[in-house]
Amino acid sequence: MSRTNQALVVFASALFLIVIAHMPGIDAVTRTDEVDITVTVNQKTLVDVTPTSLSWSNVDPGSESLMDDDGYGSIQVENIGSTNISYVFFNNTYPTSDPFGSGTNASYDAGNFVVLKRNSESGSNAWAFPNRVEYNASQEIVYITTPAGYYYGRFRNASHEYFWAVDAGSGECNATGRVFRIGIEEHNQSNTGSVDFTDPSQYRQYTLDNADNNNAWGWAAINVSNANWTMCVAVKNTCDEAMFYRWNIDAPGGSECGYAENFTTSTLTPGSWVLANIGVRVPYGVHWGTTGAVQGKVTVIAYSDYMA
Repeated sequence: MSRTNQALVVFASALFLIVIAHMPGIDAVTRTDEVDITVTVNQKTLVDVTPTSLSWSNVDPGSESLMDDDGYGSIQVENIGSTNISYVFFNNTYPTSDPFGSGTNASYDAGNFVVLKRNSESGSNAWAFPNRVEYNASQEIVYITTPAGYYYGRFRNASHEYFWAVDAGSGECNATGRVFRIGIEEHNQSNTGSVDFTDPSQYRQYTLDNADNNNAWGWAAINVSNANWTMCVAVKNTCDEAMFYRWNIDAPGGSECGYAENFTTSTLTPGSWVLANIGVRVPYGVHWGTTGAVQGKVTVIAYSDYMA
């Protein structure tokens, strides 16, 4: 058979197969099979906080701002891990010595200005500091009266200031039984406030408890102002440093103080989140300019299970 004839036969055979494939009543056959997939996810507690940076500018001393420069008034704390998150706490950075009167903005820490509240709650008393740290007055305040042996200072909250005094005794304020007093009426530009700590009508008094087995702090659950702004206070054993807090249960005495709170009121299951409203309260007496020699920070601490 010639090559020409062979080619014709091959072409005819291919044409026959194409015709057969398209004849009615003849179906193409599809075969399927399956692959079993199993994924075992590790137990891992992870949290994501967004946005990761907040900035406030043009804030006057003695004022608050509840919206940052980019329009953020809250942060989102999201469970991106695989375990349920039952506890969310916060802490913030603060200056390691008294910045007031230092004459430099580098002495202040922006983290110490931060206040937070649950997005679901309203009212000024819903806001609280994670842990605001104050130091005793290094110079005499002429209009303050205290019993002998007391240290005193201010709890600063934007334009509202409350004076506090603590029985220094032998200088061991972590000893159980030390007395802590805080003024009832606020001090501001137009009001002297409660300044006589020998007059029981001008202050609330609390007894400091020993925090966590003789560590360096004593603590108490307190009400600040006539509006009963509840929080905890921890006073260092040297009596010259006081920490006012609510959202930081890991603060000294926080596991025992009833006003230290878990921020989330329900379990955060994987993929869910909670919103925390955030703002800053800048007190009087802060030097102008961008605060802090180092970056102020707020840290979110998430636990799948918390052991106090």
